[in-house]
Amino acid sequence: MTFPSPITTIIQNPRLRLLNCLRDGSKPILTFLGLPSIRTAQILASTGLDGIIIDCEHGYISDDSMHDAIVAISSQGVSPLVRIRMTHADLIKRALDAGAHGIVVPMVNTAEDAKAVVQNASFPPQGLRGQGSAFPGFALGIDISTYVRTANETLITCLQIETKTGVENVDAICAVPGVGKWLNTTPLSNPLGQMTLRFLSSAMFLPKVMSPYLLTPSTRL
Repeated sequence: MTFPSPITTIIQNPRLRLLNCLRDGSKPILTFLGLPSIRTAQILASTGLDGIIIDCEHGYISDDSMHDAIVAISSQGVSPLVRIRMTHADLIKRALDAGAHGIVVPMVNTAEDAKAVVQNASFPPQGLRGQGSAFPGFALGIDISTYVRTANETLITCLQIETKTGVENVDAICAVPGVGKWLNTTPLSNPLGQMTLRFLSSAMFLPKVMSPYLLTPSTRL
């Protein structure tokens, strides 16, 4: 059975800023938040960004700080995403239960990794996610029953391909329904230069969204 994806869904919600940008063909701009400050989150969200990634992998972000940042960012009409520490189901659940519009998952190396992420981020019948929080509905201005019914079509699930193994498996990873791709240029660019080209050649021919990580304004893929 084929289900609507975030790109093909007909669901309209002006609070889904990042998703709306992707659907209309724009090039959204995001940045990372690595400090546990609600005021920093508010200031970042007021700068015209389309999304902010709350960095629970490398940033100094606790669960409390993650909740605060999601509220501060979404209240400004910007999409909060959470980069979790690993692919564990409980980390995915906590980020989404807090109201994140999407997740960024590091170190995805195989199609099996990707399938597990999608399953844990999706409600049945596509996945295994349970419902136990009203906060996601608050972040989107909808009731929780509407959220449960529509979340699988609007959640942005972004996978970071960061290793040689991940790039070697890029075709299989990209074939998993329900994922976007994240090319992390930091670990790939030096030791895996040719592998980066392999990633790009695969990405160009697949209906996925690829998000490059740029360290400076002059960085080019």
